[in-house]
Amino acid sequence: MNQNTIGEFMQITRKEKGMTQKQLAEMINVSDKTISKWENGLSTPDTSILAPLCAALDISVNELITGKRIAPEEYSKNAEANIINLLRESQDSRKTSIIQYILGVILCIIALALNFGTINGQLLWFIDLPSLILPTCICLAVVLLSGKKDLRSILRIIRKSVLPAGLVVSLSGFVSMMGSISDPERIGQDLGVCILTILYCTIAYIVVVVMEQHIK
Repeated sequence: MNQNTIGEFMQITRKEKGMTQKQLAEMINVSDKTISKWENGLSTPDTSILAPLCAALDISVNELITGKRIAPEEYSKNAEANIINLLRESQDSRKTSIIQYILGVILCIIALALNFGTINGQLLWFIDLPSLILPTCICLAVVLLSGKKDLRSILRIIRKSVLPAGLVVSLSGFVSMMGSISDPERIGQDLGVCILTILYCTIAYIVVVVMEQHIK
């Protein structure tokens, strides 16, 4: 099931019926932004909305999934092929979700281990490495555990998680700094981690916001 093909076919059939995105959205009780996302291939309609969507566009679900008009004599053959493809995609999606979840958990463990090592002075780092690695691991873990796959959703999750991730790492650095108050070298290193983490995460937040605006 190709998102771009489905989106293009939706757009063609909608325009053939002389409807705007807003009119179609009102007919099936979704927002016009949702229609735009479907037509631009950024996502596909949920199964719960397929029937009313196809009724509004005067097409069959099979034609929507195929992304083209289907002649009556070809309908049965295409229906079987689409069912097989949907089952295969469903199985692949479940496997991908499991892999994403496992990777997310692993990244959480890595982030905790690195953070713990930094706090207790068990690992020797250049100042900027924890500032980059720890927030990155946390954000990637959140994305993977969310199960989202489309770019817009991933960017939204990163935008919401990058500053909290930076705050967590900075607080850890501050705790470490308070615990090594008698060691000037460690204080400078931990303070550097705190400052650089906030700086990097702020820059990342701005970049993600700009990217979100760009793809709208």
